[in-house]
Amino acid sequence: MPTLHEEYLRVLEPWAGAAGRDMYVPPERPDLWCYGSGFNGWGVQTNQKAFAALAVLATEPELDEARAGLSRAELLARALGLLRFSLASHLSGEFTCLDGTTWGHTWISALGIERMLHAVQALEPHLTPADQAALRRVLLSECDWLVDGYFRNAGDPPGSIQAGLIEHNHPENNLWNGVLLQRVAWMYPDAPRHADYLRQGLAFLLNGISVPADAESAERFAGQPLSAWHVGANFFPSYGLNHHRYLNVGYMVICLSQIAMAHFAWKARGQSAPAAVYHHAEDLWRVVKLLTFPDGRLARVGGDTRARYCYCQDYAIPVWLLMLDRAADPDAPGFERRWLAILRREVAAGDGAAFLSARLAPMARISPTYYTRLESDRAAALSMALYWRRLSPALPEAPAPAEPAAAG
Repeated sequence: MPTLHEEYLRVLEPWAGAAGRDMYVPPERPDLWCYGSGFNGWGVQTNQKAFAALAVLATEPELDEARAGLSRAELLARALGLLRFSLASHLSGEFTCLDGTTWGHTWISALGIERMLHAVQALEPHLTPADQAALRRVLLSECDWLVDGYFRNAGDPPGSIQAGLIEHNHPENNLWNGVLLQRVAWMYPDAPRHADYLRQGLAFLLNGISVPADAESAERFAGQPLSAWHVGANFFPSYGLNHHRYLNVGYMVICLSQIAMAHFAWKARGQSAPAAVYHHAEDLWRVVKLLTFPDGRLARVGGDTRARYCYCQDYAIPVWLLMLDRAADPDAPGFERRWLAILRREVAAGDGAAFLSARLAPMARISPTYYTRLESDRAAALSMALYWRRLSPALPEAPAPAEPAAAG
């Protein structure tokens, strides 16, 4: 039986060649590459996630260039071009997105950054001093804004954090902002606003997977009780999440995936992430696991009109690895292997390389922007698993026997 590392590699390699159909070099900047529309908003994040996949493949010791359809040197050149496009088109940079705008300083800017930073770690030996300076410029700019100017909704006071069971329900948003602030403070201890990043990051994190009982909790963080940090509950006492106006299992997974990105970032340096990163993570996982079928599919209980088994489903992969590494959950490898089997069948039903070319062919014609977004989500999530299993070869492989969906 192939290892899970090998399985992730074999399914991601062909995608690298298929992705070339949606990549190009901006005429004004022949040193850059772009995947997807190159526009602001989701286009920026689509490009960042494609970078993550190509960068992890370019640094993979067991890469099969024939399966990828590109040499390691070509993968590396494209990955660096994609990263440089992202850094140059930030509002602190010298270029623009391909719609003429610049990106950054929004409630969702940190999300795309977080989803590519594992690949920045993988690519570090290949980054030039100019790349490192540009990365620092973007990260400090985003964190300064999160401290001083952040707002989630029009009319919110700058720098304020919002939380709520139904209104102002922003757990995943708070988590990716909190992780980025803590991560950047850790990466750059000489940052002029290091202490501000730690403080604001902690406030975001503790108002991510937050529940009503936190308002009375005496558990201490940075010298203060949790009750002093508490803005509001985003989750009910059951750890159910009313997000987008329905019980949103997918966004429960997205919350945990942000924690996974932090967990493995610190682990790659032989360190432990701050305790606040894991606030209520295992409590939430116990509920998410009840809502996961034995083959890894999330039980979508209604209300979600998005393309099925895309996006949130993809980010279950980093969650399984988190819970395997942190909580030794014996079911995680089974979820991985059985979901990969589904994913391979879908690839085989299409062109044998792109992930969704069969099921979402009409979307690729009607909305290539959204199609490439979904393709890059899957690629990014697979690249996380590939990289983290590369760094942690002792992670368990053998799946537990498949059991019927749990009740509770």
